[in-house]
Amino acid sequence: MSPLRKSELDSLIADITVDCYNDDEHLTAFEAAFDNDATLPCPGRAIGEDVSVISIGVANERRELMATCEHNGRRYQMALLDIELNGDPITKTLVAAYRRWNSS
Repeated sequence: MSPLRKSELDSLIADITVDCYNDDEHLTAFEAAFDNDATLPCPGRAIGEDVSVISIGVANERRELMATCEHNGRRYQMALLDIELNGDPITKTLVAAYRRWNSS
């Protein structure tokens, strides 16, 4: 799959956040999009180590999506943006849209 253009990501972001009025609601909408459409667990890399991304969501009242990752039998929580996700095309597209939204 070729990388999505900015306009395609913007369109996906608009679809995900269509009924949202603030950043908290946007974040919750992205969490729901990952719950509904991402294929998890999936492989990833964090801090140079291979991990399995188990889930993605809001945790500990943080204002960003967190990933629950497993490495060597232990589970860790880390910011989704700190992980290089190697999932299926839909999951990768959701991550790309979240990165773009988060950088705006």
